[in-house]
Amino acid sequence: MPYRSLSAAAVAAGLLVVTAACADDAVTGFTSTSALAAGPTSVVTPSVGPWARIVEGETGPGSRYALYIPVDWNGAAVFYAHGVRDADSPVDLRDQDQFYAIRDDLGARGFAFAYSSFSENGFAVKDGAQRTHQLRGVLAGQLPTPPQRSFLVGHSLGAGVALALAESYPAQYDGALLMCGMVGGSLVQTQYLGHVRALFDAYYPGALPGNVLGVPPGTVVTIPQVAAAVQSNPAALFTIASIAQTPLPFVPIGNPTDPASPAFQTMVGSLFGALSFHARGINNVIELTHGFSPFDNATTVYVLGAPVLPAPVLQPLVNFANANVARYDMDPGARQYLGRHFTPTGDLRIPVLTLHNTWDPAVPLFHEAELLSRTQGAGATGNLLQRTVPSFGHCAIPAALAVQNFLDLVSWEAGGVKPAA
Repeated sequence: MPYRSLSAAAVAAGLLVVTAACADDAVTGFTSTSALAAGPTSVVTPSVGPWARIVEGETGPGSRYALYIPVDWNGAAVFYAHGVRDADSPVDLRDQDQFYAIRDDLGARGFAFAYSSFSENGFAVKDGAQRTHQLRGVLAGQLPTPPQRSFLVGHSLGAGVALALAESYPAQYDGALLMCGMVGGSLVQTQYLGHVRALFDAYYPGALPGNVLGVPPGTVVTIPQVAAAVQSNPAALFTIASIAQTPLPFVPIGNPTDPASPAFQTMVGSLFGALSFHARGINNVIELTHGFSPFDNATTVYVLGAPVLPAPVLQPLVNFANANVARYDMDPGARQYLGRHFTPTGDLRIPVLTLHNTWDPAVPLFHEAELLSRTQGAGATGNLLQRTVPSFGHCAIPAALAVQNFLDLVSWEAGGVKPAA
């Protein structure tokens, strides 16, 4: 056999190595940037630190905002959009993806900083874009003059929000930093997660509750569940990772069939990451599409992409998947909703810098290839700079690196010279 038997303990140990790296908690109909706000509910004047004033308030039902006005304002503003959060988690102004550290570093450099909780969690692309765009008018009311330059920054789902705003309102923003972003669009992301879950169910029937179109409320995919499944049929893991529609990212170090290798550990970590993100979000996506299917593999022919093992070894398992996988049709209304919220046009009129982990288990790097393709089609590659961080994880980007890339974006916008990739 080209792979050896894997113990559940070995699989679990490998998963523990990567679990920390997997953690993360076209748009239309935007409301006016001067949308009604309930007014500040809190104004704090810190005695130390970079901030002269911190203002909190509400822009809509349940949508909180925070504005940070620096002591030495440089005339520029940052509008930040946070990453995805579980639909049933509190709507609040919590820290996530180290953005507090990014905020304070930029404040020390003179940038005003504004962000929103959004009014809902989950797959809140539409609401996130509306609430983030509203911050322009709210922040302007707290500054002595309108910002001379305005920049968008976002992580994960928030990077998709920021990209949607950058494409829709290039006259109102001057640049965008998109980190670990869903920049290929909502359909690209939901299809990937759906394909992983569909193939997992075909190879490991009954291993997880629910299916592609929903899970029982409160379902949490765990490391022991994934470890037990992989231990029972390791060849299926290698097949899922090798299929073109489900290219599980893994660090190419060591023998991928060896449980002690980084390759194996990160491959299983990517399977866990995709299944976990699917379980955390699918019920919410189904609600947003009014109960209709947001996934389509009705006519999909699963094929090998870059095989982890020799193609003759894996092809019988691919054939099994094509014969036995559950088939789903996407509802036209669901497709329209996900396409609108959102699909990038690639028509970039302002500098956009993306930063992505090379091996992202939740929002894979192929999103960047999709964005590049669309940008090439629009003839706008001069406004796109894509960089990668050679590490495994979702939004595993140090705050200092994020700040440096933001400063590169600012210099690019100011001087008109595109930095090196």
